[in-house]
Amino acid sequence: GFVTSGLELWGGENCARKHFRQRFWGSMSMAKTFFADRECWRRHLTLDPYTGSDPPSIRLRAAQGFEAADYFMATYWVWSKLIENLADIGYDGSTMTMMSYDWRLGYSVMETRDSYFTKLRFTIEAYVKSRGEKVVIMSHSMGGTVVVYFLQWVENDAGKDWVEKHIHSFVNIAGTLLGVPKAVPALLSGELKDTAALLSQLGELLERYFGKRLRKNLWNTWGSLFGMLPKGGDAIWGVGADLCGEDEALV
Repeated sequence: GFVTSGLELWGGENCARKHFRQRFWGSMSMAKTFFADRECWRRHLTLDPYTGSDPPSIRLRAAQGFEAADYFMATYWVWSKLIENLADIGYDGSTMTMMSYDWRLGYSVMETRDSYFTKLRFTIEAYVKSRGEKVVIMSHSMGGTVVVYFLQWVENDAGKDWVEKHIHSFVNIAGTLLGVPKAVPALLSGELKDTAALLSQLGELLERYFGKRLRKNLWNTWGSLFGMLPKGGDAIWGVGADLCGEDEALV
């Protein structure tokens, strides 16, 4: 999903070198890093606003393995309960895997920077070949949109029959297939329901250390948020383009 996979530091400025291969996002140490040097933390989470990829000399990469998104931090679980339940019915590390990704990236940059969809394709093909069965894909939140993008990408890359040959089913848990409304205020103002609903004391602390303008500048570099803007137009929402005027259209 969005923000739930851990991000590890593989290259950075002098202020962050002590965190090499440690979680810069998705652990209790993340909070310590933020309060110790907010600007250093912010610069390393920010993407290049022109390329949507790494800034010079900075490399954050998604953590790998089941630990990448079993827990967000401490006891805040994401996939751990599902992994445990799947283990109860016979699955293990040889029959399932976690395909974590850098959730800041726009979908096309996932492939150009990390070859993510190529790796996902080959991983699925390896399971089909070794197990003799088609694969079930499970995703959550932004992961649903990533899967839909992948299915379209792989058909262009490997042929129209690839999905039919390799995918048994797609389990979509609260996927952002039509986008999410809160992506709009996040990009426009740096505010969203999650931050606005914080307890007053925590809200004041957030605004003091990481106000709306700083959040907006950071979030506007994340291509993933643009990929989760509401979509569908008149066919889905029933909103007429004439609301914007005769010569304008809703995007």
